[in-house]
Amino acid sequence: MATGYEKINLIKSKLKTPMTVTMLADALGCSPRTVFRHLEVIEQENCGLRKIKREGETRYVIQVEEQANFNQSVVKQLEKIKKNLPATSAPDIKTMKLLDKVIGVLQTTDPEEFKPEAVTTDPDYVLDYGPFCDDKIQDAMVNRALKAIHEGFALKIRYRPSTSEEEIKTCEIFPVKVILRMDTLYLVAGEVDEKGEEVFKNYLFENIESMSETNHSSPRFNFDARTHYIYTFGKYTDTSKPEDITLEIRSKWLQTQFERAHFYPAISKRLDRNKNMIVDMKLRITPDFLNWLMGSSSDIRILKPASLREKIKQKMKMALAEMDG
Repeated sequence: MATGYEKINLIKSKLKTPMTVTMLADALGCSPRTVFRHLEVIEQENCGLRKIKREGETRYVIQVEEQANFNQSVVKQLEKIKKNLPATSAPDIKTMKLLDKVIGVLQTTDPEEFKPEAVTTDPDYVLDYGPFCDDKIQDAMVNRALKAIHEGFALKIRYRPSTSEEEIKTCEIFPVKVILRMDTLYLVAGEVDEKGEEVFKNYLFENIESMSETNHSSPRFNFDARTHYIYTFGKYTDTSKPEDITLEIRSKWLQTQFERAHFYPAISKRLDRNKNMIVDMKLRITPDFLNWLMGSSSDIRILKPASLREKIKQKMKMALAEMDG
């Protein structure tokens, strides 16, 4: 019997085209009430679920990348035009103000209205939307891993551990999921321990030196991304609303990271008179985000909200107390 997680992924695969609740219920062999419950979960994941009216009925669809990125590509072109304007004459200044208005209309900043694009509808490729989440890491090795997961076969990999003390090892693994989390791509593999319990290990794709398919069948695992990553940037477990956050980014290297990163929803950036970058974003304040701020505290000043600044101060005091103890 399919788990709730598998049914949700099945619904996602069906929603590449607009479908009504009745159509989804018929396709899954369940009641409309069950479909509504699963749609609520999908909506919380912020994966691009849309409601549209067609022929007098409400239909659901997961927004495809081309449609969702349309405005964003226009905004980038307008920003490029604005950047190249000399702004030395009155007409140029008027044009820049007009461009600012158009860009403001095209950009979405309200978290209630915002839904990021669905980068993938592959149920075995899980994306955790959050800071520095880049969806462009797709190569032959990723596709090979997904193919093995789909077909239920083990993989043979040559893996270089992150710690220099450990040696490069060649091992056979049972791939379960590909997960992109905080700009890091993982291959999750399952195994059964001595007690007969299922355990899951993360393999960094960047540390996999080679990968080859085998003809060994992989057992079925009951993997749930919800429990595998309890603390994320709000995709799975956090139901709080995104908050308005403003940061002052002082170091050049971190400013470069913000320039290159992909944020969902998009952030706004500007430079103050001291050439420090001011970043405005809407984000859920979760444990991962707090820990990231702690690690970057020497290069960042929290301008708002004041409650976030106090949380970081308290965490620092606790950390110092632990070190003194």
